[in-house]
Amino acid sequence: MSDQVKPIVRAALLFLSALLVVWILMPAYRTYTAGFMLGMVISLVNGWMLLLKIEALSRTEQTGRRVNLGTLSRMCMAIIGVMIALKLPHHFNLVFTIIGMFFVQVVTLFMGFMLNKRNP
Repeated sequence: MSDQVKPIVRAALLFLSALLVVWILMPAYRTYTAGFMLGMVISLVNGWMLLLKIEALSRTEQTGRRVNLGTLSRMCMAIIGVMIALKLPHHFNLVFTIIGMFFVQVVTLFMGFMLNKRNP
């Protein structure tokens, strides 16, 4: 795992842990936290799949093989998350599920800013 990915995974796991504590201690917000956690897990899986595809793409530069970026599989993961939230509205909030799906992208953006600020 590259040095840029470790802080993102660490931040996501820390945030998931905090959301789990909120889910346990505040029953009134369980659907919101569960939806956000579902979206975050899907975001992490999509980010991981994209990382593997990009690494495969960098390896194929030497071999000359063609590799796709797996857009369809990542879209299917997002659709599965939305369908879970739609089928189980008493467990998962749809809006927070969709918001959670953008977690890895937002954290990656902030980590990029922080790394760029440290190393001009």
